[in-house]
Formats: sequence, structure tokens, C-alpha cells
Amino acid sequence: MSTRSVNATVASLTRLSLNPVVVASFLWALTRGPASFRYRLVNTFTSLRDPSTYAQFVKTLKWILAIRVAGIANGVLNKLALNSWRLNNEKSRWDFRKEVAVITGGCSGIGALVTKRLINKGVKVAVLDIQQLPPELQGYANIRFFACDITKASDVNSAANSVRETLGAPSILINNAGTGGCRTIMNTDPEALRKVMDVNLLSHWYTVQAFVPSMIEKNKGHIMTIASSASYLGLGGMTDYCATKAGVLAFHEGLNQELRIKYKAPNVLTTIVHPTWSKTPLIKPFEESLKAAGNPLLEPSFIADAIADRVFTCSGGQIFLPDDVSRATGIRFWPSWLQEKVRESHSRMVLRGAL
Repeated sequence: MSTRSVNATVASLTRLSLNPVVVASFLWALTRGPASFRYRLVNTFTSLRDPSTYAQFVKTLKWILAIRVAGIANGVLNKLALNSWRLNNEKSRWDFRKEVAVITGGCSGIGALVTKRLINKGVKVAVLDIQQLPPELQGYANIRFFACDITKASDVNSAANSVRETLGAPSILINNAGTGGCRTIMNTDPEALRKVMDVNLLSHWYTVQAFVPSMIEKNKGHIMTIASSASYLGLGGMTDYCATKAGVLAFHEGLNQELRIKYKAPNVLTTIVHPTWSKTPLIKPFEESLKAAGNPLLEPSFIADAIADRVFTCSGGQIFLPDDVSRATGIRFWPSWLQEKVRESHSRMVLRGAL
């Protein structure tokens, strides 16, 4: 059996042993079960014959159960809060054969993959990009290409007018376009810095201002923000990129509040996506370092599937890819020395390929 298989088996057994249903069942058997069954159970684990050990073991099980139940309750509350406190999704209000989606950077990479998934469900897609529509996306009746420099508000507003005239008012906005490099702060020239800030962060203001008012008016829509696990972790060698992703997270949180409180439009859904290292041009300079350190690299298709699936479930929230990346959200609460160790280990890999 491979090391990966062994690790997966151990992880599965650990999850099973900490499952609250399993813990609660075992606790009930020890304290409330039939006397004959408790007798056999205690005699199976000889250490439990000692009354003090038995009492301590029961107490430990109660703590584990309480912590696990609290964790589940916390997860449910998190999901509700990030979905504007809705218990149900909004599927009854959506007919994807009649919906219009706008996606920035939809001519390549993850954006192109998402575009394909949307049109396969009948969604009409407006692709905003400075690149031309690639051959594999041409010839589809549901795709319209709009040449647009999203770093210019005037271009975005012009594209928005054209989208509404040709396809109708969009109900889905996917801010997917992104750029970055592998360079130190000292070697980042002003033009490169401005481009990263404009594409990754400021463009979100322009697209939301141009496309979201009609969603607010109908109290129906979905705004998806493609961020990164870098939203939570500043690294050397890609500081400009990390800064924009942290900014995008703040943008998403502020937008969510304004939609609910200011505009009374809680049914305009918001979702933010945080992938970890993925096979994109951004990581090319240090890809081998990541692989050598055992970091799994996500396939773009995996990320595209997650984005499209969330659109079709008609619910907002946060998506971490893979799921365990969610642990990064708590890094600011870790001891400073541990935070620095984590940042240092990742920064060393990036800086090996940095200019």
C-alpha cells in the first residue's frame, strides 16, 4: 500500500472516530446502555475496569462530543450567515435558459472552462476580455464576445450597454480575470504594479457598478469573486498579487453588507472562491519548487467545476479549494512565530523563481 493510501486510511479512521454520532453512541453505551452490554464493553477494554479511569474516559468523551457538536453548529451558522441567513437556495427563481452571465477573462484558462460549463446549461454568456475569443469558443449561439479593457471604467460601461442591448440585463457576474508575476517588491516597476492592482482589484468596482444595479432592482442575481488562498497569506515574491487578493476579500465582504443593509437586496447572492496553488501561468517560475515540497497543484477544470456548480446551486458563500484550505482563515490568530514559519516556507519556494 502506498504512503498516500495509508495516510488516507488513517485520516478516514480519525474522522470516523471523531464523528459525533459514533462518539454519542459509544457514550450512551457506556452510561445508559443495558447493564449486560456495559459489562461486556468495560471488560473488552480492561483499563476501564478502574473506576477513576472509567470516569475520566466518560468525561473526555463528553468533551469531544460537545466540541464536535459545537463545530457542526458553527459550520451551519457560517453557511447561513454567508448566504444572507437563508435556509434554502434560490433555485425556484432561476431559469438558466433565460439567464445572462458576464465573465471577465473568459477567453482563456479557468474563465474559458467556466464559460463552456455555463453554455452547456443554456446560459447566455457575455465574455469580456482583451484577448480574442479562442476557436474552441467560437460558433456558439449562447456566447457573445465584447472586447473590453476591464481596467478602464469607460470600457466596462460601454460593454455593459452593449450586453444589455444584445443579450439583456445580466443576472450573473463572475469577476474571474486576474494577473500576477513572480517578482520582489524592489523589482516591481510601477507599470506592472498598476496592472496587477487594476486587473485584480479595481476592476471589481467597475464591473459591479456597471452590472449590479439591475440585479438590485430585481433583488435577484449572483456575483462571484475569484480570489485565492493568498487572500489570507502575504508572501515574498508575489506581494502585489497577495495584496490584491486580500483587497478582493475585503471588497466581497463590504459588497455583501451593502447589498443587504443599504440596498435591501439580500437575494443578490455573493460568492467568493479561494483556490490554492493551481496549474496556471502564475506559478510557472516556481512550479518545480512547489512539486518538490509536495504541494498538490489544482487542475483548472477542478476550479471551473466548483465555480459553475455554485452558480447552479443558487446559493452564496465561500468556497475553499480544496476544502482544507479553509484552515488558512485562522492563521492571523496563530502565534506570530508560527505565522512567520508558514509564510517563510511558502515564500522560499516562490522566491526561488522571483526576479
